[in-house]
Formats: sequence, structure tokens, C-alpha cells
Amino acid sequence: MVMQRVQLEKHYNDDDDSLREYEVVKKIKSHNILKERVDLYKDFAINLLYKIYETYLGNKYIKSKHDINGHYNWCFGKVLEEFDEQGIDFYGNDSLYNYFLAYYIDQFYKREKQYTINHHKKMWSSIFNYKKQNKIKEEFELLVELYQIFDKSLIKKYLPIEV
Repeated sequence: MVMQRVQLEKHYNDDDDSLREYEVVKKIKSHNILKERVDLYKDFAINLLYKIYETYLGNKYIKSKHDINGHYNWCFGKVLEEFDEQGIDFYGNDSLYNYFLAYYIDQFYKREKQYTINHHKKMWSSIFNYKKQNKIKEEFELLVELYQIFDKSLIKKYLPIEV
């Protein structure tokens, strides 16, 4: 899971680990992945990315665990607010919060030299591009994992629970 997304970087040039287009389509159907939700979840990931980059003051000012958590919490909260204003409620999804926190601690806050925003945007876009031909297995597994994490919010909020 967490290590899988961190190790995804090394697989971008490994064609042997690719799923063919028909395999991707088959897996998408078997996991009931909907295009509209994938697009929504991608928007969330990209919005969080931009919020973090646009408000980051640098590791000179944001270096302690307390500072990192404070910055991340503020950014995550702002993105939640923006989606809530559109009628989409991701509040209370601890798995979503923790997934992105672990990612950004490892791939952003704790790095001496941060990747560019375009590097992360390209990665998130690739993961959430469910129609990409020859998608690597790790990308697809991450798409499914993230889809299920995001779906917890929608299922919890919008599907009636039978008692």
C-alpha cells in the first residue's frame, strides 16, 4: 500500500509490468470503477497537490512534525471545504486523510529537494487515467486502492444503511 505507491516511481520505465488495454478494461469492469468517480477523485488529488505546493513556505519554516502536520491539516481541510461547497462530502474519511498524509510526508515534506509540482501531477494523472493503454500493474492497483478509499466517503454519506 504505502510502500507500493512510493515504489511506483521505479516502474514507470518497466514495460514488462504493463497491463494491456483489454486487461485494464476487464479489471475496471470487475471492480465496478466509474469514470465520473475516477475524475472526481483525480480532481481531489490534484487540488490537494496544488494547495500544498502553493502554500508551502519551505523546509526552513516547515520542518518539525508539528509544522508538517499543521500545514498538511490546513491544506487538506481547505480542499475538503472546497468539495463540500460543491455538495461532495469527504469529511470523516480517516483512510483518505492518512493515505495522502503518508504520501506527502514521504514524497514531499521529508525530501531535501522536492519534486516539481508537474512531477506529482503527472503521477496522479497517470494513476487516475483509467483508459491509459499499457497501464502498469502498480498504477492499476493504486487506482483501485484509492478508488475504494474515496468511495468510503460516498458510500457512507449517500447509501442508506439497512439495520
